[in-house]
Amino acid sequence: MEAFGKKLEDTRISKGIDLDQAARETNISRRFLEALENEDFSVFPGEPYLLGFLRNYCEYLGLNSAEFINAYKNQKIQEQQVPIEMLVPSRTLSSRIFSGAGGKIIKIIAIVLLVGLLGVAAFYFGSKLFDPANREPEVVEVRTPVAYNISETDFRERVYAGDSFLLPLEGGEYLVTVESTAPSLKLSTPVGDKIIELGQDLLIDLTDDGTLDIKVFVEDLYKNNPSRGAKIHLISGEGLSAGLASQDPDAAAQGDVTVPPPSTSPSSSNQQLVLFEGGSAYPVTMEAIFRGYCLFRYEADGTNREERYYQKSEELKVQAKNGIRIWASNGNAVKIRMIAGGKTVDLELSRPGEVIVKDLRWLRDSDTGRYRFVVMDID
Repeated sequence: MEAFGKKLEDTRISKGIDLDQAARETNISRRFLEALENEDFSVFPGEPYLLGFLRNYCEYLGLNSAEFINAYKNQKIQEQQVPIEMLVPSRTLSSRIFSGAGGKIIKIIAIVLLVGLLGVAAFYFGSKLFDPANREPEVVEVRTPVAYNISETDFRERVYAGDSFLLPLEGGEYLVTVESTAPSLKLSTPVGDKIIELGQDLLIDLTDDGTLDIKVFVEDLYKNNPSRGAKIHLISGEGLSAGLASQDPDAAAQGDVTVPPPSTSPSSSNQQLVLFEGGSAYPVTMEAIFRGYCLFRYEADGTNREERYYQKSEELKVQAKNGIRIWASNGNAVKIRMIAGGKTVDLELSRPGEVIVKDLRWLRDSDTGRYRFVVMDID
């Protein structure tokens, strides 16, 4: 390919983007962008920085970053001097023995002997391998799904796809089936499918009467191996009522999440925008819809940090138990929708071009004992 720095510059100019705009939208210093376009690698503090900036700049311009990184590495290899001893290989003992006419005869004899030995070995081991008397029957273990009748209020078990639970509740018996255990636990219930991530718990109203009936907590699962199942902790009946009462005396009666009246978005770190209120902290889902080019980073429950560039019309969905911290290079380029307890709230983050860092999390009100899901600015 042509000099990759020239191609970077030509692509940027063809899109009508100047270096100041590119630096602002990629959060890469202008001098580093100029160095990439001029192929001046001396200004970078190290090769990892160079490769990271080159990858991000290519993605920003809509170019294949792998192609440009390979071009840089090939150029670097070509610029390195090869030691003279590598260009003139020394002759080994074997090369001296096999050189000349006599060496050719020795080579032919060795090849004939080797082919003969391989033929004998292949015949012997092949006959053993394909002899039906020597083959062990293949055993395929098929697991039979288990149907659990939940009689106790505190149930722990490792479950697998196809297993089911029959729960006796007021008004009848309700069936919950395990649809899958990887990459998360998926349950089929009378009130729809429910998905629970590792380390999260979910309160479910099976009777659809506004009262919480069971809580399912995922203690262990293998995200890439559904055959290992998932270990769950299921609480129902009196055990669930006692657990809710210990969090909030009114939680068992309140049950659902509510959405308070709209308020003004927070303008400082001392102000909080309340999205949800509830008797307990429910798992939340964040849906991000991108309206323009944006570098977006998120961190769910203090772990699993992810970051990348998003283009217009791309979408992102993140689930968390307690909260999510987000960072965006252009807050107006992304629209956030938060979902908790069956309620949905749209959230506009900031003005065009504004860099944002916000915490979205559950906090307990010490005066009322209730939980509030709030949006907070981070300095």
